Amino acid sequence: MFRFILGGIFVFFAVFVHNGRLNAQYAGFSTTVEGGRGLMYMQSAETYGKGKLVIGMKTLVMEKESNVANPDGRTFRLRKDYPSIAALPISFGMTDEIDLNVSFYGFHDTRTLVSQEDVRLGYGDPQTGFGSTRIGAKIRLPLKREFPLQIAGKFGAMLDTSQEEADGMNYRWSRMGTDIEASLYETLRIFSFMSLSLEEGYIVSGSDVYDDKVVGALGLNVRFKDRCSLNLELNNRTFLGVGPLSTYQALEKPWLFETVNGVPGIGNPALLKDDKADFMEDFFIFSPSIALRLTKHIAIDFGVNYNLADQVEPKEKLQAVVGITFNTVIRSLIDSDRDGINDKADKEPYTPKGFPVDSRGIAIDTDVDGVPDGKDLEPDTPLGAKTDANGVGIDTDGDGIYDGIDMEPDTPAGSPVDKFGVALDDDRDGVPNILDEEPQTPIGAVVDETGKAIDSDEDGIPDGIDMEPSTPKGALVDKFGVGIDTDEDGVPNGIDEEPNTEKGILVDKRGRGLIKHEVDLLREGLIHLTTVQFNPGTAVLNPESYPALNEIGQILIKYNTLTIQIEGHTDNTGDIKTNLKLSRDRAYAVKDYLLENFPMIDQKRLRAVGFGSDKPIAPNSTIEGRNANRRVDFIIINRDELIKK
Repeated sequence: MFRFILGGIFVFFAVFVHNGRLNAQYAGFSTTVEGGRGLMYMQSAETYGKGKLVIGMKTLVMEKESNVANPDGRTFRLRKDYPSIAALPISFGMTDEIDLNVSFYGFHDTRTLVSQEDVRLGYGDPQTGFGSTRIGAKIRLPLKREFPLQIAGKFGAMLDTSQEEADGMNYRWSRMGTDIEASLYETLRIFSFMSLSLEEGYIVSGSDVYDDKVVGALGLNVRFKDRCSLNLELNNRTFLGVGPLSTYQALEKPWLFETVNGVPGIGNPALLKDDKADFMEDFFIFSPSIALRLTKHIAIDFGVNYNLADQVEPKEKLQAVVGITFNTVIRSLIDSDRDGINDKADKEPYTPKGFPVDSRGIAIDTDVDGVPDGKDLEPDTPLGAKTDANGVGIDTDGDGIYDGIDMEPDTPAGSPVDKFGVALDDDRDGVPNILDEEPQTPIGAVVDETGKAIDSDEDGIPDGIDMEPSTPKGALVDKFGVGIDTDEDGVPNGIDEEPNTEKGILVDKRGRGLIKHEVDLLREGLIHLTTVQFNPGTAVLNPESYPALNEIGQILIKYNTLTIQIEGHTDNTGDIKTNLKLSRDRAYAVKDYLLENFPMIDQKRLRAVGFGSDKPIAPNSTIEGRNANRRVDFIIINRDELIKK
């Protein structure tokens, strides 16, 4: 029998998993012993969801010692046995709110009561067979699954398919007679990983012996990363009259009950009726369990049942439970989105209700903006336009051109644009007309953020067009910003004070031609004059020296910040002391000449010294050398001013 049940599970699994898939959000970790989404015994208010198929196999087993009647009917023996139940619960989500359940049970138990003439009641040998069959449906209120409180009702029956009516901890699945049952479930999601479930129910008994029952259960489910869950639950079923406890009492005090054919028994159930409904004396267990998800489709669970009921001998305290669950979806049988295409062929099996779809079940999107027509408030959005969640074109800058098509999605507010959303810029300077303070800037000109042309050298030609953007201020330029230099001396007109300098003549930065000695002064910082002539042996200037000294005077006037040292030099002919005095006197003679003829020269700028023959610039052994050594030098003292010049 057990091989038949196990084989049936794998047949179901092989048939349905091929065409199905697990939705972990709905399937949970395991199924209950009686079928349906929940813990070990009690269901929660949650359903699996439309098209979900959940197949489980669970085994409940315990160790028990009991007195078993011998074949002679007069003696008893102590027997150790392992009462067990094998359950095969199957659930199917007919809709998102309705689950259908069927559960098959097999049992092995020693609790069948036997009696013989003049022998009191006792237990018989273990019985193995097919138990009751449970069918039922759970209907959940149509609340969104994200809502923290779920409420559902369960309606079902335990069918009279059992071969025996045995008593004890496993009485639920080894009972003759058909029970009708109804329960109310509430599940509260306390945290995203924790939920609490309650059950309140009533069972109408179909047994000839036992009365109706009330059902109450409390369960706590804690999930860890969608791979493991810890479950704690309390389950209570209390008989409102005759229950298994009454039959146990018959064994303890048979004289209290009516006999049948002289044998104490349970011929009159009314005599076995409890005085009250005792919630601790019938079926009351605490069940901790752990469920593990192994794959998308397979989960295992194991736990224990601890009996809290105050039963008489044989009191059964502990029971182990092991189970495996297969989860899948039968896509070929359902149309989740009700679009006329079953899920197996539907490429979009969760299209929102009412959305038009094509032959493959894909929501039609006429304007190809990613928002199906059933939701699109602008179903004719231009191709390429970006849209919001309702299919309405997004126009960030409000220029009438949708983002995605708009090549300038941040155009200034109010700016006129072309069909591509580009702001109109007549002078093509990068500043839109609406912001451009110079809308007719020449093409190529560099402009600031207001569209005004930038003219770094202020020559009237904007940067970008100006081929010489660093022309000196005041220089005359052509239409390309190039400085005009008529005499080609390197100083542009407008700055050139001598714009007609002859070609080849060196000029200063103002374009003024430089004389020979001026060039020497600017290059070397000194002037050697061998053309200054004195009467022999005296410091009296020869008139032939006047032109050269006059040139020196003009240079000093031109460069009026230079301080000059006038040095007198002689050759080595004659007495050294005489030569030293003569060189100094001649230097002073030159200084006096310059101050007398050029009174605008500040005398503080001139200093006269003599070195005699101490600083020759040529050998004194030749006439040419001695002539070169007889000279007057002009040396710049403040060379920093020379650098400025």
